[in-house]
Amino acid sequence: MSIRLKLRLLYLACIAVTITVFGIGLQLLLMAHVDTEVDETLRGRAREVVRIAQVSGGLTGVRPEVGMLIELPVDELREREVYLQVLDPQGRPVVASVNLRGQSLPVTDGAMDVIATHEESIETINVAGRFRLRLLSVPILRGDNLVGVLQSAQSMQLADSTTQRSRNLLIGGAAVVFVVASLSALYLTRTAVNPVAEITRTAEAIYRQGDLSRRINIGAGKDDLSALGRTFNRMLDHIEDSVESQRRFVGDASHELKTPLTVIRGNAELLGRDPSGLDATAAAAITREADRMQRIVNDLLAVAELDAPGELRFEPVNVRALIVRVLTDLGPVAAGRSLGLAGTDAAWVFADADKLERALRNLVQNAITATPDDGVIQVGLTVRDGTVSLTVSDNGPGIPTQHLPHVFDRFYRADPARSRAGGGTGLGLTIVRSVAETHGGSVQARRADLGGAEVEIRLPAGRPPAQSEPPIHAS
Repeated sequence: MSIRLKLRLLYLACIAVTITVFGIGLQLLLMAHVDTEVDETLRGRAREVVRIAQVSGGLTGVRPEVGMLIELPVDELREREVYLQVLDPQGRPVVASVNLRGQSLPVTDGAMDVIATHEESIETINVAGRFRLRLLSVPILRGDNLVGVLQSAQSMQLADSTTQRSRNLLIGGAAVVFVVASLSALYLTRTAVNPVAEITRTAEAIYRQGDLSRRINIGAGKDDLSALGRTFNRMLDHIEDSVESQRRFVGDASHELKTPLTVIRGNAELLGRDPSGLDATAAAAITREADRMQRIVNDLLAVAELDAPGELRFEPVNVRALIVRVLTDLGPVAAGRSLGLAGTDAAWVFADADKLERALRNLVQNAITATPDDGVIQVGLTVRDGTVSLTVSDNGPGIPTQHLPHVFDRFYRADPARSRAGGGTGLGLTIVRSVAETHGGSVQARRADLGGAEVEIRLPAGRPPAQSEPPIHAS
């Protein structure tokens, strides 16, 4: 999951939790306020009636109503009025307010508790399951004697309707706010993470193309991400300077070594013209070491050339013809070893022929070095799914598994002692990888079916010259 998506989801989750908590809290506060207002109305009316009853001994504004408790019809108690009813000490309705129209309020458990405790009780009851009544029961006392219980009730239908409307408004508003928050999250995360995406793209381009001259376009911002981008650019400046210094050193050192090597080799050849005596032995040693140093210098020059951003001469290359030429040239070097070619006859790539030939020569020469005098070296060529696969395998000792991930690293040698004895520099496979990656391909080493090592180069397939565009030069 990308950091942009994580930030967006976290932002939306925070907004959703905030809206939910705020909406629930506001709804609860509104319901509590409505209940409080109704309770105050009921208490105010009850205090007035109880005061009249206690002072005058009569109940003004109510009429006597004695008889059985009548079930309340649903439509009769929807007025915004306060309904009053008086119970005798036994809990029987004796008088009721006129707006009850001959009906009675229910005698609840709360009212019976008032008779027992002489303490008021307030409760909410459902009427026919369709609306609610808020019912307050208070004692009517003469001194310490209970003479009755006053029930004061009011319908909660209007209050419930108000809270329902407010709930709907809160839900609708929350939905609108969440949509706006989602759009804001999309914009903010995109704006905030764009510098990170730019850093990622630049780093990926540097890795793929090896172009250390690229820099991040961070603008003139002063935020943390802009500071990170500037730091990244400074780091790239330092790395580019270091790499450029290394390239200059390798190139300069290689060119400086060529002159004394030429002199050494020339003098060694002069000494070698005398076939007898110590001069011949010394000449052979000088020549051998000069050859070894020459191979090292050639490899260093090849690596320096591959590292330096130069011109590549791309053109259609017949891979099979290239392989045949390399095997023909190296045939005498192979001595008694068997060199074979298997695979398709039609394989073309769009590449720099010289660099591709150099990579192939390195692979075949490595295979010749690694196999005994009667060894077998097989070059395979296949084309599949728009990719040309070129493999060089042998029946030598192979490459130990622990060394396979590192064989393409510079100056890496699986057997340093043996490599030094044979004059290896550990740069041959590095050159192969550089050539493959420069052409948009890849390289892999593994154990071969023949028992030794197998190195595979994969390159994008090209087209024959008749169907291909004119050669171009790419940097």
